[in-house]
Amino acid sequence: MEPSDRHVLLIDLTQEVFESLSPIFQREGFDLHSVESSAFVLDLIRGTPFELLVLGYPMKGLEIGELIEAAREPGSMCLSTGILMAVSENDLDEVMPWLDHGVNRIVTMQWPRAHIWQAVGDLLEIAPRVHIDAPIQLSLPSDVARDVVLLRTENISKSGALLTGFRTFPHGTRFDFTLVLPDAGPPITGSAEVVRRTSSEREGMDGFGMRYLVLGMGDEARLDGFIASRLSIKASEISPW
Repeated sequence: MEPSDRHVLLIDLTQEVFESLSPIFQREGFDLHSVESSAFVLDLIRGTPFELLVLGYPMKGLEIGELIEAAREPGSMCLSTGILMAVSENDLDEVMPWLDHGVNRIVTMQWPRAHIWQAVGDLLEIAPRVHIDAPIQLSLPSDVARDVVLLRTENISKSGALLTGFRTFPHGTRFDFTLVLPDAGPPITGSAEVVRRTSSEREGMDGFGMRYLVLGMGDEARLDGFIASRLSIKASEISPW
């Protein structure tokens, strides 16, 4: 079998975690590289374009901050690589402060496998995104917000959107939404959940990412068509022909 050009680095994973996560990577044709944390790993991360870094906890030879700093420093080949932590439920509270501060997702092996694989899939799937500034109305649970919240989109994709405004919400918050796209007919409606918060220092904006859970009848096809048309316009603008 030809070696893959898609690589995932697994750092300090227990055998149980490795056996739980490896099937999804192997099914998608990724090459897996399992190592123990050390100074060598920092150089490996800086110089190798991994598509995902998966960290066990506790780490044996490095601090979490050291690894994140190596991945995100200018010139690193993993500057935009997703970072996922796989921890035990007992360690969840201890590592949660790293979520959205270098770590993109945190999972525990006690969660349903579908939940874990969704988190992995969110970081590996790079859905085409288009920049669009459009109003989006959120209806949140009463314990999160009493009234509907109006925000703006920074970009949208077939799987979710990046929102900006004066409000952010906890990771995992679920809500209903109404999205008004320009020249696209009736609003897109559905439900979604918060999957990440932006880093104002690294991304230059305050906001959060949402992943669609359910879209209204016919809205998925209309959203796909809108994105495809915008991507086509963008391609024609840069085409020399």
